[in-house]
Amino acid sequence: MDVKKQYFDLLKDKIEEAYDKQAEKLTQIAALFGEAMNAGGIVQLFGVRHGEEFVNELNYRAGGIALYHALRLKDLVLKEKIDQKDIDSGKIYADISVADRFAEIYDLDDRDVYCLVSFYGNEPLVVELARRAKEKGQKVVAVVNKKSYDAVKGTLLEYCDLWLDMDSRDPDLALDIDGTCVGQLSSTVSNVMAQMLTAEVYKYFIDHKMEAPVLLSANFKGADVHNNSLTDPYGRRIR
Repeated sequence: MDVKKQYFDLLKDKIEEAYDKQAEKLTQIAALFGEAMNAGGIVQLFGVRHGEEFVNELNYRAGGIALYHALRLKDLVLKEKIDQKDIDSGKIYADISVADRFAEIYDLDDRDVYCLVSFYGNEPLVVELARRAKEKGQKVVAVVNKKSYDAVKGTLLEYCDLWLDMDSRDPDLALDIDGTCVGQLSSTVSNVMAQMLTAEVYKYFIDHKMEAPVLLSANFKGADVHNNSLTDPYGRRIR
């Protein structure tokens, strides 16, 4: 039994299934992001646990769109606003006051939109971030695993304008090998969707006859100058 091929085929099928179900949503979310960026806003990203992988796919990387900003718990640790032990234990995700700590260290703007990634969509902190954004009239996008969200009766989607489904099993286990379940699908499926969003946001800019703020690899001559020209106008809002 070639288990790596078995996993590959399973993942490929799941990615194709997620695309078939959500292609229109991806286009709509890209348009929402593009409209906000064109209006002077950026996309604020926050991921719970493995949801940070989706954030990393979008936030400040070569070939990506520049106008994203990650809300990082580690930044709060560096600023001595929270303790690392609370992140390690997971306790931090139940603390809605962390939303205030983000506001203290970041230059958040009412023109921004939020993209929040949570497998279950029920952590008090991520729900609070969505609630506060909606209270200000800001747009909110979520990425959840809908089967798991439904199982725990999550509430994040109540505050969201659009959402994507990681479209994986609950629990998120990929293969049964001789009675032992190994591997997962949700992170990889959602990361691929993040890169689809990158392509769609780029297309939004091109379709609207605007220059797309695409970051260059540091390996290219002049990349720093180019990348800084995209982010400097936003000051602390991006980096």
